Amino acid sequence: VLSAIFLTIIQAPFPAVLAVIAFFFSLIPLVGTLTGSTIIVLVCLIPGLGSPLTALVALIYYAIYMQVEAYILSPRIMNRAVSVPGAVVVIAALAGGSLLGLLGALVAIPVAASILIIYRQVIVPRQNER
Repeated sequence: VLSAIFLTIIQAPFPAVLAVIAFFFSLIPLVGTLTGSTIIVLVCLIPGLGSPLTALVALIYYAIYMQVEAYILSPRIMNRAVSVPGAVVVIAALAGGSLLGLLGALVAIPVAASILIIYRQVIVPRQNER
């Protein structure tokens, strides 16, 4: 919805279609927003459809949006969904992406959640028994 409103305001070509593209790509964790925003900026650069100014404004908007999503929204959602602290989400995503690229970034949060569950359910109870 935010993409549709924003793209309509800046008079991007085909704002509804681009908003649907942004929606579907945002369903892919960690890298979907980057991919969707890249497609939108490139479509805004097509001569006759958009302009360099429109593409620049879209680039700035999506860069800010991605930062808010990656560092504020995603950690809070993951904290509630799988009880993984926000700092662990950010560190796991950065480490996974650095070590294994796209695949590492996609599996980093589930791996971090698994490690936390093992720690809480196995290691802590065994230490409390001693």
